[in-house]
Order: sequence, then C-alpha cells, then structure tokens
Amino acid sequence: MESQKGRSTTSPSDDPRFLPLEVRAPTPDARCVESSLSSLTDDVTPTNRFFIRSHFAVPHLTRDAWRLKVRGTVEREVVLDFDEFSALPHRDLVVTMECAGNSRSTVRPKPEGVLWGHGAVSTGLWRGVPLCHVLDQAGVQRTAVEVVLGGADRGHEPGQESELGYEMSIDLDKALHPDTLLVDEMNGRPLAPSHGFPVRAVVPGYYGMASVKWLTDLQVVDRPFEGYFRSRAYAYIREGQRTEEPKAPARVIRVKSLIHWPREGQILATGPHVLRGLAWSGEAAIERVDVSISPPTGAGEVWRSARLERGRSRYAWTHWSLHCDLPDPGFYIIRARATDELGHSQPVQAEWNFRGLGNNSIHCVPVEVQIAGPPDSLL
Repeated sequence: MESQKGRSTTSPSDDPRFLPLEVRAPTPDARCVESSLSSLTDDVTPTNRFFIRSHFAVPHLTRDAWRLKVRGTVEREVVLDFDEFSALPHRDLVVTMECAGNSRSTVRPKPEGVLWGHGAVSTGLWRGVPLCHVLDQAGVQRTAVEVVLGGADRGHEPGQESELGYEMSIDLDKALHPDTLLVDEMNGRPLAPSHGFPVRAVVPGYYGMASVKWLTDLQVVDRPFEGYFRSRAYAYIREGQRTEEPKAPARVIRVKSLIHWPREGQILATGPHVLRGLAWSGEAAIERVDVSISPPTGAGEVWRSARLERGRSRYAWTHWSLHCDLPDPGFYIIRARATDELGHSQPVQAEWNFRGLGNNSIHCVPVEVQIAGPPDSLL
C-alpha cells in the first residue's frame, strides 16, 4: 500500500461529472441519485455513474483529524488514526452494491422511503483493510454477537424526536469474514466525499445500508442491535405486524436481474436484436438467467437461457445477453428471471413490505416492434 505521507489531507472534491444520471432526493440532507440502467454496462461502474445514497448531509472530514474507535465487548479499546490505518494490510475486491430500497418505485401499494427506480445498484473496485484485522487488535470477547458500524453523519429522521447518527449492525461471523473490508479507495482513487471519505465499510453480499460511510466507530455488542436504522428503516415490516413485534433485518441481497437494453417503451425495428442485462445475488453465484418475450397474440411465454459473462469476483454482478429475432410488429413484454447456485429464483411479484425493501420481482420491459424502427434502435 502506498504511504499516505505527503498526500493531501482532504479528499478530491466531487466533480459535477461524477454524478449518476437520475436524482431521487436532491436536498443536501438526503443526497440520493441513481444510475440509469442503460449506463450499467461495465464490469466496474465508473465513479461518475455510481449511485449515491445518503441519509444526512455529507460530514466534513480530513485524514489528519479522522479517528476510528473500536469499543464494546472487546479486551481493549483501540483508536486508529489514518496513518495507522493505512499501514495495515490492504487488499482489492470487486463488489456489487445495491440499496435495499432499489426498485421501490414499482411496489404497490406505494411504500415508505426514497422512490428509487432500478438504478440504485453499482459495482466498484474497492481497496481496504479486512475488518477482522482491526477487530483482532481489540480482541473480540466470546460473548460478542454483532458489530455496530457508526458513521460521522448525523441528522433527523421522520418520527424521531432527537438527532441521529447513522449506524448499522452486522453479524459477528460476517464482520470476521476476510472479505468484509474497511476501504479508503474506490476505483483506484481515494474515496470521494459522497462515497464515504476517508474510510467506509464494504460488506459483500449485504444490501448497501450495511456498508456504512464516513466510518468512525466500531462497537462490538453482546446482543442484537436495536437502533432506528436496524429496527425501522431497514427492517421487513409485514402488513398487519404489530409495532412491538421484532422485525427481520434487511441484510442479504436477494437474487435479482435487470434488463438494461432495450429500455422501457423503446420502439424496435423488426429483425434480430441482442437483449442485455445484469444479474447478481448476495448468497451465491448466478447459475442462469432466463428471458421471455411474450408474443402479441397472447399465446404464452417461452423462457430461453441467456448467455452469461461472469463478473470479476464472486460478489460482482454477471452480465447476460440473449440473441433473439422479432419478425412481427406488435407489442411485447421482455422479462428476465435470475436463479443462483443455491436455487433461489426471482418471484413474479416479491412479497409486499411496509418499507418496500428487497424488491426482486421479475423485471418487465414493455416495447413496441415496428416494421420501420428508428435508426438508433438497430444493432
């Protein structure tokens, strides 16, 4: 790892070119911007297309002043400054990150939360220190069950009387896994402020809310964490569930696929086309993606297996493609359904929950086929 000595003590500023394409929450206290599906064509998403999810305003942090504290159910408290953190062994890992609320705008009845389209997902090349190396310095006690990751960002949430800091827990086994990282670089550069400068967590296989940005605090606990973001904002709340009942946390990313070509409502020319998309799962590699193109006659669906192009790691998305012929003009719906190696497959319609989390319903893209399509629709 290159020494940090002599580097600037602040991060590169966020360049306006480094913004995804669709703004969902433009206010400084909740900066939420998503990638357009048509831009998600790379193995690793360029930083200027990577989605951003913030609950509160981006905190102003510098490397010189930054500290990471490890406390709680440990043998000894540890405080690391940035130079000490930088000296720890680093590794690189390509990981797909998806917001738990991705695709929320398609859920009915309309749930709580930011109404994401399908673009709150991206893949990054992350460089960082395995979290287990930091926890080893503190000596995790045998009674520990979770690690609570706390960020420096603070603000107010609806229904909460006092100011909150963002924090989220992960299981101890996940925290000790060597692939769970505390990262200081993204796509070969120091983290930008909107992506968690100077240090954030990256928790492969878990939804993005576990990959806490602007990380300053690690608390090892001997009982399940009950904070607001764990028990309310990122919990599966069923219809009719009582307020006092425990809520299942949104953690492992559900198997999912998306179609990034063609786009919804696109007019295609009759003839050959190549359908393209992405698939991923938090628990296992993608085994197959099946695609159907409903005929305009309503005669039923035929599912065909797409060609897969494996991603750059076990935790990275898989690109898929399917050559097809659309000889007849009409109105079609293209559907894509992913299945992972554990046999998990996408449902036609994911079970409704109050926060609209984990929506992995089969992605459906309606298109029209015309004898003379626009020139840019031809391959």
